[in-house]
Amino acid sequence: MSLVAHQLSLAAGARTLVDSLDLTLESGDVLGILGANGAGKSTLLTVLAGLAIPASGGVMLDGQPLATLPPLTRAQHIGLLPQGDEGGFFGSVADFVALGRHPFGHPPGDLAPQFAAWELADLAQRPLDSLSGGERQRARLAQLAVQAPRIALLDEPLTHLDPAHQARLLAWARSEADAGRSVVLTLHDPNWAACHCDRLLFLYGDGRWQLGTPADLLTPDTLETLYGPGTAALWRRNG
Repeated sequence: MSLVAHQLSLAAGARTLVDSLDLTLESGDVLGILGANGAGKSTLLTVLAGLAIPASGGVMLDGQPLATLPPLTRAQHIGLLPQGDEGGFFGSVADFVALGRHPFGHPPGDLAPQFAAWELADLAQRPLDSLSGGERQRARLAQLAVQAPRIALLDEPLTHLDPAHQARLLAWARSEADAGRSVVLTLHDPNWAACHCDRLLFLYGDGRWQLGTPADLLTPDTLETLYGPGTAALWRRNG
């Protein structure tokens, strides 16, 4: 399954965030998107999910314009973990996770493996809104895993997670890619990006972008251009 953005431009008011982006999400690929706050990372993910309209250009899913596909059809192939929390859901963790199968119109089946994978078994019958931020984030990740999309778009998925669960999330992303799926993550830590991503997309928030491998893009100079003076210290190249 392919998701292709062609000459994609994104804007916030009068400001161009991304100009003429060409991007193909490849099966078996983990793509990391890095950029400062407001650079267009979240906007790009919502456009790739078919939930927002670009300023120009388009997105194709297996050769079909994404904008022409019904929402349920998109949701059967593309999963989005947005940055915001789910306010107003008053059901249990189990009910929330089970919503991941809603696009397919049948019960979710056995959720025990996902509860075990995300350490939610003891929380399954708790109200979602009673959980801590990190616990809710794990429930959101379990819901996405239950959806099992061919293309997973995750917006700052490490938010609220402790280091052990951050490592588990990134290992899950790698396993999804190894199974032939595509995973896109917005990240801020270049060290996590170097360890777990096959390709990186840098967004500069002024129309410019760069696409390449971690070896090509992760240098002190590029990080200071991306994030500002003094940020090269974030990068600790091994070897």
